[in-house]
Amino acid sequence: MSGTGKVRIPERADMIVIGSGAAGMTAATVGALAGLDVVLLESTSVFGGTTAFSGGGAWIPANHYQPQLGFSDDLAQARTYLQAVLGNFFNAERVDAYINTANEMLEFLETNTAVRLSVSDIPDYEPTLPGWNRGRCLLTADFDGNELGDDFDRVRPPIPEMGVFHSMQVAPGDAVAMLNWSKSAANFRLAVSRVAAYAMDRLRGRRGRRMANGNALAGRLFKSARDAGVTLIENARARDLVFENGRVSGVICDHGGATHTIAANNGVVLASGGFGKNEEMRQKWLHHSKAGWSLQPEGSQGDGIQMGEKVGGRLNPDNAGNGIWVPASRFTREDGSVGYYPSLFFDRHCPGHIMVDARDGKRFVDESFHYQNFGQVTLEKGVTRIWQIADAQAVASYGLGAIKPAPFSPNKWVKSGYARKAGTIAELAGQLGLDPAVLSETVERFNLHAAKGEDPDFARGTNAYDNYMGDAANSPNPNLRPLTQAPFYAIEVRPSDLGSVQGLDTNAKAQVLDADGAPIPGLYAAGLDNNTVVRGKYPGGGTSIGPAMTFGYIAARDIAAEKNATT
Repeated sequence: MSGTGKVRIPERADMIVIGSGAAGMTAATVGALAGLDVVLLESTSVFGGTTAFSGGGAWIPANHYQPQLGFSDDLAQARTYLQAVLGNFFNAERVDAYINTANEMLEFLETNTAVRLSVSDIPDYEPTLPGWNRGRCLLTADFDGNELGDDFDRVRPPIPEMGVFHSMQVAPGDAVAMLNWSKSAANFRLAVSRVAAYAMDRLRGRRGRRMANGNALAGRLFKSARDAGVTLIENARARDLVFENGRVSGVICDHGGATHTIAANNGVVLASGGFGKNEEMRQKWLHHSKAGWSLQPEGSQGDGIQMGEKVGGRLNPDNAGNGIWVPASRFTREDGSVGYYPSLFFDRHCPGHIMVDARDGKRFVDESFHYQNFGQVTLEKGVTRIWQIADAQAVASYGLGAIKPAPFSPNKWVKSGYARKAGTIAELAGQLGLDPAVLSETVERFNLHAAKGEDPDFARGTNAYDNYMGDAANSPNPNLRPLTQAPFYAIEVRPSDLGSVQGLDTNAKAQVLDADGAPIPGLYAAGLDNNTVVRGKYPGGGTSIGPAMTFGYIAARDIAAEKNATT
């Protein structure tokens, strides 16, 4: 169904999917390609969910891309790694279902749909543990939004400030090349071609059509679902499940000012995107939520989880953590809207940047390590407000939060109040409400050791993940350089959430379980409505999207198998 997005609510379908992130659209597409009549309900006006805001990585061990990096991987090694990361949270049944099916899911989608991933050599996030490897986090290949035609605007746009100019999306690898446009002919050609294509889109009065990162994954999955014949219905908020004779047999939703009931012949998949925008659930389950910010879309209201609980499903109360945490900054755009910038790449990982606790002006964390570790450390130490500080060279080279590196100027961000600027560290401390002597001592100590490529306080730059995320051209340590070049800049950062990961208990088939551990017939959960298989730990990039797509695939295949068994 394409074009205007207007569609009649059907009375019946084989499978109903609630939510349109990676999990929901994967389930819907796989179900439709298996011969099911599939309806997907999206509560907002656009499809893509949290996926559309994300980096678009999927953690898939022993994948067929890894040999391009010159090495191989195996599932036994990946399982060893997950056991080391998860410890007592390791659930063999669910972990095995995930890692043993992820490549089957990937092969199916890349063979039959518009989904295309791409190789990366990103290390796992705990590279000191046994079984870790590189290349398990696959990124999404860029996607030409023109392939969606008039449906382009039905896909949720990305966070604008994650790109450049008005709406030019750039994958991290391309961003590195474009930042170094003058250093090789290949980089120059890439930069010119991307900017030219984007300029043509803007001259036509539209936002950039090249989709990257999680937005590319959302676009690819939307096209796949549409082309497979899924009935895609936006502005359709599911309110309740129909539960009859011990089985979920339909969905009640609001659409077009009316309430509709859709019967489900074979199954319902809950994939509504978790509860990141439900304030009551945030306060109960997401620590730091009062101090920080949520970067989740407005549709993440916990609808799927709450409906599942009403029919006997159990929200798991026992995870290592219930959210995906990230350092993020807040700003007001020129149109008055509020924006948030997640520090996922560049700035904090790179030389010339540090973070200090806003309470005392002292460092408290390895700034270059992964975002989930940042969240865990801030939780353990009670840190709720942070000043991220950089010198002029670092800002020009790597940016600072939403501030893009040269040739872009930080001045407008200083003028707006997003960033503070001073000629000395002591002067900057005064602007930040910190003791100038303490902040000066913090920076002096950091500089003393950073000049030698060392960090005796937090071991920054001593592991493979830190080094990968830093600047390989910086010697002797990709992550460390003294802050010496005035002026100095600072932005306020808070521990914020990219997604809730606490969801309904499920089994290896993605079936929702009741309080006794028995599956509720006809009900499945995937994505953020399915309690995370990694239990709030974060083994590597894509350990949210990888399981989301895999369990969406598993759910759809199981529903299709049930239909085939009864016909």
